Amino acid sequence: MDDSHRSDSGFRSPRGWALLAGGYAFACGALVAVFLSDVLRLFVDVAGLPSVFPVPLLAAPALVVGPPCWWRLVERREAFSYRAGAAFGLLTALGTGTLWTGWFVAVWGVELLAAGPVLSIVSLTLGFAAVAGLLVGVPLAYVRRRVGGGVPASVAP
Repeated sequence: MDDSHRSDSGFRSPRGWALLAGGYAFACGALVAVFLSDVLRLFVDVAGLPSVFPVPLLAAPALVVGPPCWWRLVERREAFSYRAGAAFGLLTALGTGTLWTGWFVAVWGVELLAAGPVLSIVSLTLGFAAVAGLLVGVPLAYVRRRVGGGVPASVAP
């Protein structure tokens, strides 16, 4: 059976994998936000965000950042490696953290970001997000290699 003419809208398509990667990044971000909910509720209050659904709200940028990262790092290059998966997680986590840092700066200004321990807290948070992102991306790369239609001949052992 020749699958070279299959549609790009199915689950096994590169577009489908990119969308799945965004949803996966969102789910992982939401799970981390649940564990850190006490600290993150303070951020929600300080940043002027609605406190009704803080966990999905804080993870929501991963839905926007994740698919393009997966597309450029994995699908476009056909780099179905663990290194590409880790890079996806790292860039998605840092992109999400950067968006929220930008929101904080928009609300409070650069002066408050540089004042006192705020910059240290933001840096520490981005550091933890980077490590978590590295760890989160590898399982998705594993699933992509095993379930997603195989590994191209140029990558196969």
